Amino acid sequence: MTIPTYAPPIVVITHENEVPLWSVEDVTAWVNRAGFQEYAPAFLECGVDGDMLLQLTDDEIKDDIGINNGILRKRFIRELKDLKKNADYTSCDGGLTANFLNRISSDFKVYAYNLILKELTVDFMKRLNATDLEDMLKDSGVESSIHRHRIIEAVLNPDDDSLTDSMFSEPTFDVYLSYPKCGGAELASLIKIQLEMRDLTVLSDAHDSIGVNESVLSQIKDSRYFVLVMPPGALDSCLEDTTGSDRLHTEIVAALSCDTKIIPVTADFQWPAPEELPEDIRAVAYFNGVRWVHDYQDACIDKLEKFIRGETFLRVDSPYSNSRAGTGRSRGDSGRSTPSISSPLIMHRYLRNRTVSIDSAIGSQST
Repeated sequence: MTIPTYAPPIVVITHENEVPLWSVEDVTAWVNRAGFQEYAPAFLECGVDGDMLLQLTDDEIKDDIGINNGILRKRFIRELKDLKKNADYTSCDGGLTANFLNRISSDFKVYAYNLILKELTVDFMKRLNATDLEDMLKDSGVESSIHRHRIIEAVLNPDDDSLTDSMFSEPTFDVYLSYPKCGGAELASLIKIQLEMRDLTVLSDAHDSIGVNESVLSQIKDSRYFVLVMPPGALDSCLEDTTGSDRLHTEIVAALSCDTKIIPVTADFQWPAPEELPEDIRAVAYFNGVRWVHDYQDACIDKLEKFIRGETFLRVDSPYSNSRAGTGRSRGDSGRSTPSISSPLIMHRYLRNRTVSIDSAIGSQST
């Protein structure tokens, strides 16, 4: 009788956006996805891994990889810059350099890897004078004098409000997705997958726990849009929350307080009267949103994507928007909502956040 032997399971480790850890095969796969299949063999032949990819220069792309066409090379460099901005540098220095640069602007993350390789840590840069720092930044590939100036300013003036005030910083993510604990998880998961397939960055946190930690509040602040999934009874937990401990209630308050644009996605949801809502989230009733129609989910996602990208001018859905009245609309009105809030301060805040709305997933464009 032979005793069967069992091979140990094969564990596949994926690095996803940790580009510095990418293998040659990972790089080749990215080149193919980026639409430069013709040049994938050159990357393979040259043995370009993630570390080398992040360091490629224009001359190397032209002479070694063989992208001689100037327009194609510009397209490739654009794709490479986008990759650098979205890369995860945690494996290098815990992400400290990238996070610092991102506070200035997400566009500055393209310099993160070069600064890490040159050992230009934030602490080290703080010990340099402006002249020396200028020279070292230039040596590290920060060719734009304006960008060097902004980095130097951020290093030498770390308490500058412009780096911490959300009004002056560019959000890192496209969407934070929120939903009630009961009944919203399935639709939220579907929306998240569909938006990510359309190259939008979507954050969400498990809603089966109690309370919200600081990292979640930071994610909400760092997102351009707060998509609020609203099945029937979505706000019931907020209506019953007398201690301020309800998770959904806390997330909505956070989105309102940091002026993140809110897009309610309602699925058979009936809005309560605004006065029935807790005062600190009452303004959510004045945002226009997308009405979800299950039989037309592709159309719903199309409309939501256009909403997020600011590409659409459609009819409104919020029952409490002044613009709801009347069936005819002019192009000049454009379907943008004006919240009916008496306080001039709150009115000013939400006029800045006024958003395009959608009456239904198959609603026609306003004319």
